Amino acid sequence: MHNVHTRKERKLILLNRLNQPIGPTEDVVTELSSFLGTLARNATLCPFDIFDWRSMDTKKDLWDYTKEKYIIPEAAKDWALVTIREAWRRHRRDLKINYYDPYDNDEIRMAKKPGHIPECPYRELLKYWKSEKFKKMSETNTKNRKKLMNPHTAGKKSFALIRSKLEKENESVSAKELFVVTRTRKPDRLYKASNENTTSKIAGMEEIEKQMSTNGQPVDAFSAVMGPEHPRRLRLYGVGVTKTTLKKKVDNSEQTLNATNDVVQQMQERMQKMEKQMEEQRRTMRQEVIADVVAQLQRAGLIDPNILAAMFVPSPREATSAQTAEQGDDIEGDESSTEDLT
Repeated sequence: MHNVHTRKERKLILLNRLNQPIGPTEDVVTELSSFLGTLARNATLCPFDIFDWRSMDTKKDLWDYTKEKYIIPEAAKDWALVTIREAWRRHRRDLKINYYDPYDNDEIRMAKKPGHIPECPYRELLKYWKSEKFKKMSETNTKNRKKLMNPHTAGKKSFALIRSKLEKENESVSAKELFVVTRTRKPDRLYKASNENTTSKIAGMEEIEKQMSTNGQPVDAFSAVMGPEHPRRLRLYGVGVTKTTLKKKVDNSEQTLNATNDVVQQMQERMQKMEKQMEEQRRTMRQEVIADVVAQLQRAGLIDPNILAAMFVPSPREATSAQTAEQGDDIEGDESSTEDLT
Protein backbone atom coordinates (compact mmCIF):
# COMPACT_ATOMS: atom_id res chain seq x y z
CA MET A 1 0.00 0.00 0.00
CA HIS A 2 3.02 2.30 0.17
CA ASN A 3 2.67 3.07 -3.53
CA VAL A 4 -0.91 4.28 -3.01
CA HIS A 5 0.10 6.67 -0.22
CA THR A 6 2.99 8.11 -2.24
CA ARG A 7 1.55 8.27 -5.76
CA LYS A 8 0.36 11.59 -7.14
CA GLU A 9 -2.24 10.47 -9.67
CA ARG A 10 -5.69 9.46 -8.42
CA LYS A 11 -7.52 6.37 -9.59
CA LEU A 12 -11.17 6.58 -10.60
CA ILE A 13 -13.77 4.64 -8.58
CA LEU A 14 -17.15 3.63 -10.05
CA LEU A 15 -20.18 2.87 -7.86
CA ASN A 16 -23.25 0.69 -8.20
CA ARG A 17 -26.78 1.94 -7.51
CA LEU A 18 -26.21 1.32 -3.77
CA ASN A 19 -23.10 3.54 -3.76
CA GLN A 20 -20.68 0.62 -3.35
CA PRO A 21 -17.47 0.51 -5.43
CA ILE A 22 -17.59 -1.98 -8.32
CA GLY A 23 -15.08 -0.63 -10.83
CA PRO A 24 -13.57 0.21 -13.14
CA THR A 25 -11.77 -3.08 -12.36
CA GLU A 26 -11.82 -5.60 -9.53
CA ASP A 27 -8.15 -4.88 -8.80
CA VAL A 28 -8.83 -1.18 -8.23
CA VAL A 29 -11.75 -1.93 -5.89
CA THR A 30 -9.67 -4.46 -3.93
CA GLU A 31 -6.83 -1.95 -3.71
CA LEU A 32 -9.21 0.70 -2.37
CA SER A 33 -10.47 -1.63 0.38
CA SER A 34 -6.90 -2.51 1.38
CA PHE A 35 -5.97 1.17 1.39
CA LEU A 36 -8.85 1.96 3.75
CA GLY A 37 -7.58 -0.83 5.99
CA THR A 38 -4.24 0.96 6.32
CA LEU A 39 -6.07 4.08 7.48
CA ALA A 40 -7.79 2.04 10.20
CA ARG A 41 -4.35 1.00 11.50
CA ASN A 42 -2.90 4.51 11.36
CA ALA A 43 -2.24 5.90 14.84
CA THR A 44 -2.78 9.50 13.72
CA LEU A 45 -5.99 9.05 11.74
CA CYS A 46 -7.42 6.45 14.14
CA PRO A 47 -5.87 7.11 17.57
CA PHE A 48 -5.50 4.00 19.74
CA ASP A 49 -6.73 5.73 22.88
CA ILE A 50 -10.22 6.14 21.40
CA PHE A 51 -12.21 3.01 22.18
CA ASP A 52 -15.59 3.74 20.60
CA TRP A 53 -15.90 4.42 16.87
CA ARG A 54 -18.72 6.86 17.54
CA SER A 55 -16.22 9.02 19.43
CA MET A 56 -13.73 9.05 16.55
CA ASP A 57 -13.47 12.71 15.57
CA THR A 58 -11.21 12.16 12.56
CA LYS A 59 -13.87 10.87 10.15
CA LYS A 60 -13.66 14.00 7.98
CA ASP A 61 -9.87 13.65 7.79
CA LEU A 62 -10.23 9.99 6.81
CA TRP A 63 -12.61 10.84 3.99
CA ASP A 64 -10.59 13.85 2.79
CA TYR A 65 -7.42 11.76 2.64
CA THR A 66 -9.26 9.03 0.71
CA LYS A 67 -10.33 11.62 -1.87
CA GLU A 68 -6.71 12.75 -2.20
CA LYS A 69 -5.79 9.27 -3.44
CA TYR A 70 -8.91 8.35 -5.43
CA ILE A 71 -11.46 10.07 -7.65
CA ILE A 72 -14.38 8.75 -5.66
CA PRO A 73 -17.95 10.16 -5.59
CA GLU A 74 -19.20 11.83 -2.43
CA ALA A 75 -22.00 9.23 -2.37
CA ALA A 76 -19.41 6.60 -1.33
CA LYS A 77 -18.52 8.38 1.91
CA ASP A 78 -20.75 6.24 4.14
CA TRP A 79 -19.44 3.05 2.54
CA ALA A 80 -15.83 4.17 3.02
CA LEU A 81 -16.28 5.07 6.69
CA VAL A 82 -18.10 1.81 7.45
CA THR A 83 -15.29 -0.09 5.71
CA ILE A 84 -12.69 1.73 7.82
CA ARG A 85 -14.72 1.08 10.97
CA GLU A 86 -14.87 -2.67 10.28
CA ALA A 87 -11.12 -2.77 9.59
CA TRP A 88 -10.51 -0.75 12.77
CA ARG A 89 -12.47 -3.27 14.83
CA ARG A 90 -10.66 -6.24 13.27
CA HIS A 91 -7.29 -4.62 13.95
CA ARG A 92 -8.13 -4.03 17.61
CA ARG A 93 -9.31 -7.62 17.94
CA ASP A 94 -6.12 -8.96 16.33
CA LEU A 95 -3.96 -6.79 18.56
CA LYS A 96 -5.61 -8.18 21.68
CA ILE A 97 -5.28 -11.78 20.50
CA ASN A 98 -1.62 -11.43 19.50
CA TYR A 99 -0.21 -8.86 21.92
CA TYR A 100 -2.39 -8.91 25.03
CA ASP A 101 -3.81 -12.38 25.68
CA PRO A 102 -0.50 -14.33 25.41
CA TYR A 103 1.20 -12.32 28.20
CA ASP A 104 0.62 -12.15 31.95
CA ASN A 105 1.38 -8.51 32.72
CA ASP A 106 1.54 -5.08 31.12
CA GLU A 107 5.30 -4.84 31.46
CA ILE A 108 5.76 -7.70 29.00
CA ARG A 109 2.93 -6.39 26.84
CA MET A 110 4.59 -2.99 26.57
CA ALA A 111 7.87 -4.64 25.66
CA LYS A 112 6.11 -6.57 22.89
CA LYS A 113 4.20 -3.50 21.65
CA PRO A 114 3.86 -3.21 17.85
CA GLY A 115 6.09 -0.49 16.45
CA HIS A 116 3.34 1.51 14.74
CA ILE A 117 1.53 2.27 18.02
CA PRO A 118 2.74 5.16 20.24
CA GLU A 119 3.52 4.24 23.85
CA CYS A 120 1.01 6.46 25.69
CA PRO A 121 -2.08 5.50 23.64
CA TYR A 122 -1.07 1.84 23.93
CA ARG A 123 -0.97 2.05 27.73
CA GLU A 124 -4.49 3.48 27.66
CA LEU A 125 -5.58 0.64 25.38
CA LEU A 126 -4.18 -1.95 27.82
CA LYS A 127 -6.14 -0.33 30.65
CA TYR A 128 -9.29 -0.45 28.58
CA TRP A 129 -8.83 -4.14 27.81
CA LYS A 130 -8.57 -4.84 31.54
CA SER A 131 -11.73 -2.89 32.41
CA GLU A 132 -14.95 -4.65 33.45
CA LYS A 133 -16.84 -2.77 30.74
CA PHE A 134 -14.67 -4.28 28.02
CA LYS A 135 -14.72 -7.76 29.55
CA LYS A 136 -18.53 -7.86 29.54
CA MET A 137 -18.69 -6.57 25.98
CA SER A 138 -16.06 -9.08 24.90
CA GLU A 139 -18.01 -11.98 26.41
CA THR A 140 -21.15 -10.90 24.59
CA ASN A 141 -19.30 -10.57 21.28
CA THR A 142 -17.70 -13.99 21.72
CA LYS A 143 -21.10 -15.61 22.28
CA ASN A 144 -22.54 -13.85 19.25
CA ARG A 145 -19.63 -14.94 17.03
CA LYS A 146 -20.19 -18.56 18.04
CA LYS A 147 -23.76 -18.26 16.78
CA LEU A 148 -22.59 -17.23 13.33
CA MET A 149 -23.07 -20.02 10.82
CA ASN A 150 -22.39 -20.46 7.12
CA PRO A 151 -19.28 -18.25 6.73
CA HIS A 152 -18.67 -16.98 3.21
CA THR A 153 -15.74 -18.08 1.07
CA ALA A 154 -15.41 -14.87 -0.97
CA GLY A 155 -12.17 -13.79 0.69
CA LYS A 156 -11.28 -10.15 0.01
CA LYS A 157 -13.67 -9.92 -2.92
CA SER A 158 -16.64 -7.77 -1.96
CA PHE A 159 -20.23 -8.93 -2.28
CA ALA A 160 -20.89 -5.83 -4.40
CA LEU A 161 -18.33 -7.05 -6.96
CA ILE A 162 -19.76 -10.57 -6.93
CA ARG A 163 -23.31 -9.29 -7.36
CA SER A 164 -22.22 -6.95 -10.17
CA LYS A 165 -20.57 -9.83 -12.05
CA LEU A 166 -23.65 -12.05 -11.67
CA GLU A 167 -25.96 -9.25 -12.84
CA LYS A 168 -23.90 -8.90 -16.03
CA GLU A 169 -24.67 -12.55 -16.78
CA ASN A 170 -28.30 -12.47 -15.59
CA GLU A 171 -30.43 -9.36 -15.19
CA SER A 172 -32.01 -10.64 -11.96
CA VAL A 173 -29.97 -12.39 -9.25
CA SER A 174 -31.77 -14.11 -6.38
CA ALA A 175 -30.52 -14.17 -2.80
CA LYS A 176 -30.23 -17.95 -3.04
CA GLU A 177 -27.94 -17.69 -6.09
CA LEU A 178 -25.68 -15.20 -4.34
CA PHE A 179 -25.63 -17.35 -1.19
CA VAL A 180 -24.49 -20.39 -3.18
CA VAL A 181 -21.77 -18.47 -5.04
CA THR A 182 -20.36 -16.92 -1.85
CA ARG A 183 -20.38 -20.24 0.05
CA THR A 184 -18.84 -22.49 -2.58
CA ARG A 185 -15.58 -24.00 -1.35
CA LYS A 186 -12.47 -24.51 -3.44
CA PRO A 187 -11.75 -28.23 -3.83
CA ASP A 188 -7.98 -27.83 -3.36
CA ARG A 189 -8.21 -25.88 -0.10
CA LEU A 190 -8.51 -27.07 3.50
CA TYR A 191 -11.09 -25.45 5.79
CA LYS A 192 -11.21 -25.47 9.59
CA ALA A 193 -14.96 -25.87 9.99
CA SER A 194 -17.38 -28.24 8.33
CA ASN A 195 -19.79 -26.85 5.75
CA GLU A 196 -22.43 -29.51 6.40
CA ASN A 197 -24.85 -26.91 7.74
CA THR A 198 -24.36 -24.71 4.68
CA THR A 199 -24.84 -27.62 2.30
CA SER A 200 -28.02 -28.60 4.11
CA LYS A 201 -29.42 -25.07 3.84
CA ILE A 202 -28.66 -24.87 0.12
CA ALA A 203 -30.43 -28.20 -0.39
CA GLY A 204 -33.44 -26.81 1.48
CA MET A 205 -33.53 -23.73 -0.75
CA GLU A 206 -33.36 -25.86 -3.89
CA GLU A 207 -36.23 -28.03 -2.66
CA ILE A 208 -38.36 -24.93 -2.05
CA GLU A 209 -37.53 -23.67 -5.55
CA LYS A 210 -38.69 -26.97 -7.03
CA GLN A 211 -42.00 -26.67 -5.20
CA MET A 212 -42.29 -23.09 -6.38
CA SER A 213 -41.82 -24.09 -10.02
CA THR A 214 -44.43 -26.84 -9.60
CA ASN A 215 -47.04 -24.69 -7.88
CA GLY A 216 -46.23 -21.55 -9.83
CA GLN A 217 -46.16 -19.47 -6.64
CA PRO A 218 -43.35 -16.93 -6.09
CA VAL A 219 -41.34 -17.78 -2.95
CA ASP A 220 -38.11 -16.33 -1.55
CA ALA A 221 -36.22 -19.59 -0.98
CA PHE A 222 -33.38 -17.84 0.85
CA SER A 223 -35.62 -16.11 3.43
CA ALA A 224 -37.73 -19.25 3.83
CA VAL A 225 -34.65 -21.20 4.97
CA MET A 226 -32.51 -18.51 6.62
CA GLY A 227 -35.28 -16.52 8.29
CA PRO A 228 -36.11 -12.80 8.13
CA GLU A 229 -33.55 -10.05 7.78
CA HIS A 230 -31.88 -8.46 10.78
CA PRO A 231 -32.94 -4.94 11.84
CA ARG A 232 -29.79 -3.26 10.54
CA ARG A 233 -27.39 -4.81 8.07
CA LEU A 234 -28.79 -6.74 5.12
CA ARG A 235 -27.38 -10.15 4.28
CA LEU A 236 -25.63 -10.73 0.94
CA TYR A 237 -25.35 -7.02 0.10
CA GLY A 238 -22.02 -6.24 1.71
CA VAL A 239 -20.80 -3.17 3.56
CA GLY A 240 -22.97 -0.09 3.91
CA VAL A 241 -26.39 -1.47 2.90
CA THR A 242 -29.30 -1.53 5.34
CA LYS A 243 -33.05 -1.95 4.97
CA THR A 244 -33.43 1.82 5.14
CA THR A 245 -30.81 2.63 2.49
CA LEU A 246 -32.10 -0.09 0.17
CA LYS A 247 -35.70 1.15 0.49
CA LYS A 248 -34.58 4.72 -0.21
CA LYS A 249 -32.74 3.58 -3.33
CA VAL A 250 -35.76 1.64 -4.59
CA ASP A 251 -38.11 4.58 -3.91
CA ASN A 252 -35.70 7.03 -5.54
CA SER A 253 -35.31 4.74 -8.56
CA GLU A 254 -39.08 4.54 -9.00
CA GLN A 255 -39.42 8.31 -8.65
CA THR A 256 -36.58 8.85 -11.13
CA LEU A 257 -38.15 6.41 -13.59
CA ASN A 258 -41.56 8.09 -13.31
CA ALA A 259 -40.00 11.52 -13.70
CA THR A 260 -38.01 10.33 -16.72
CA ASN A 261 -41.12 8.90 -18.35
CA ASP A 262 -42.96 12.18 -17.80
CA VAL A 263 -40.10 14.16 -19.32
CA VAL A 264 -39.90 11.84 -22.33
CA GLN A 265 -43.65 12.13 -22.91
CA GLN A 266 -43.48 15.92 -22.68
CA MET A 267 -40.56 16.00 -25.12
CA GLN A 268 -42.42 13.79 -27.58
CA GLU A 269 -45.47 16.06 -27.43
CA ARG A 270 -43.30 19.14 -27.93
CA MET A 271 -41.53 17.55 -30.90
CA GLN A 272 -44.84 16.63 -32.53
CA LYS A 273 -46.09 20.17 -32.02
CA MET A 274 -42.87 21.64 -33.44
CA GLU A 275 -43.01 19.34 -36.48
CA LYS A 276 -46.58 20.45 -37.16
CA GLN A 277 -45.61 24.11 -36.83
CA MET A 278 -42.60 23.65 -39.12
CA GLU A 279 -44.75 21.91 -41.75
CA GLU A 280 -47.23 24.79 -41.63
CA GLN A 281 -44.39 27.29 -41.96
CA ARG A 282 -42.92 25.41 -44.93
CA ARG A 283 -46.35 25.32 -46.61
CA THR A 284 -46.83 29.04 -46.03
CA MET A 285 -43.35 29.83 -47.35
CA ARG A 286 -43.96 27.76 -50.49
CA GLN A 287 -47.22 29.58 -51.11
CA GLU A 288 -45.56 32.96 -50.59
CA VAL A 289 -42.67 32.09 -52.91
CA ILE A 290 -45.03 30.81 -55.60
CA ALA A 291 -47.25 33.88 -55.28
CA ASP A 292 -44.22 36.16 -55.59
CA VAL A 293 -42.89 34.33 -58.66
CA VAL A 294 -46.31 34.33 -60.30
CA ALA A 295 -46.72 38.05 -59.64
CA GLN A 296 -43.37 38.78 -61.25
CA LEU A 297 -44.16 36.59 -64.25
CA GLN A 298 -47.57 38.22 -64.66
CA ARG A 299 -46.07 41.67 -64.58
CA ALA A 300 -43.57 40.63 -67.23
CA GLY A 301 -46.28 38.93 -69.32
CA LEU A 302 -44.26 35.71 -69.39
CA ILE A 303 -46.76 33.22 -68.02
CA ASP A 304 -49.53 31.31 -69.74
CA PRO A 305 -52.92 31.28 -67.89
CA ASN A 306 -53.10 27.46 -68.17
CA ILE A 307 -49.69 27.11 -66.53
CA LEU A 308 -50.80 29.52 -63.85
CA ALA A 309 -53.85 27.36 -63.05
CA ALA A 310 -51.74 24.17 -62.93
CA MET A 311 -49.31 25.71 -60.44
CA PHE A 312 -52.07 26.13 -57.88
CA VAL A 313 -53.25 22.53 -58.05
CA PRO A 314 -51.97 20.81 -54.85
CA SER A 315 -49.65 17.82 -55.22
CA PRO A 316 -51.01 14.36 -54.23
CA ARG A 317 -48.88 14.45 -51.07
CA GLU A 318 -50.13 17.89 -50.05
CA ALA A 319 -53.71 16.91 -50.82
CA THR A 320 -53.39 13.79 -48.67
CA SER A 321 -51.81 15.77 -45.80
CA ALA A 322 -54.52 18.39 -45.94
CA GLN A 323 -57.25 15.74 -46.01
CA THR A 324 -55.70 13.93 -43.03
CA ALA A 325 -55.44 17.16 -41.07
CA GLU A 326 -59.10 17.96 -41.77
CA GLN A 327 -60.17 14.47 -40.67
CA GLY A 328 -58.07 14.81 -37.52
CA ASP A 329 -59.76 18.10 -36.72
CA ASP A 330 -63.19 16.53 -37.24
CA ILE A 331 -62.39 13.58 -34.95
CA GLU A 332 -60.92 15.79 -32.25
CA GLY A 333 -64.09 17.89 -32.12
CA ASP A 334 -66.54 14.99 -32.43
CA GLU A 335 -68.16 14.30 -29.09
CA SER A 336 -69.57 10.93 -30.22
CA SER A 337 -66.23 9.10 -30.49
CA THR A 338 -65.85 5.35 -31.01
CA GLU A 339 -65.00 5.03 -27.32
CA ASP A 340 -68.59 6.00 -26.47
CA LEU A 341 -70.00 3.41 -28.89
CA THR A 342 -68.16 0.38 -27.50
